[in-house]
Amino acid sequence: MAELPLIHYLYQALNSEHGIVLETTDPERLRQKLYAERKKDPDLSRISINISRTQPESQIWLTKR
Repeated sequence: MAELPLIHYLYQALNSEHGIVLETTDPERLRQKLYAERKKDPDLSRISINISRTQPESQIWLTKR
């Protein structure tokens, strides 16, 4: 299965009711990459990028502000 571009997940979160959860093996690295992608579109500034409080070793939360 092909991996989707990271910006796709930001738009998916923007178009969802509350946001989405991403599974990853390196949450901090993914968070930094998502920040870089978020800068490409001002509409995406409404998305908050957070490491999960309940599963910080494996999840990123993309939530609407």
